[in-house]
Amino acid sequence: MRYVKCVYNEVYFKGDWGGTYEPDLIVGKVYPVAPPLPNDDPFMLRVYDGSYGQAGSEIGYLYPRDYFEPVYPNGQQATESITVHLDEYTKGVLHAQAILAQKSVSALVRQWIEERLDEPERVLE
Repeated sequence: MRYVKCVYNEVYFKGDWGGTYEPDLIVGKVYPVAPPLPNDDPFMLRVYDGSYGQAGSEIGYLYPRDYFEPVYPNGQQATESITVHLDEYTKGVLHAQAILAQKSVSALVRQWIEERLDEPERVLE
């Protein structure tokens, strides 16, 4: 799943619909990008915005692409860290799973986190 950071959230006019729309976006907040639908305008981006979970929001909403900048999780230096405290049993299980997956424990945990973040119903605010 891709993510974008909101850089603009002003009211906008949506072409043929003849209306204006107040975005449900917060500047600086990161939003998951929803899969595009066949007839989406190429100058628009479909995202799961602040209204996710309400009726009709499961396909995301279209916003102008220039309201966002891409977020690149790979290849950039981390600016925050997380410390996890585990009991010996859980640590042993993670270590065993990492050996089976031929990965480090940290890589296995990162993969687990990324998989859960891809699930739209678990979008964090």
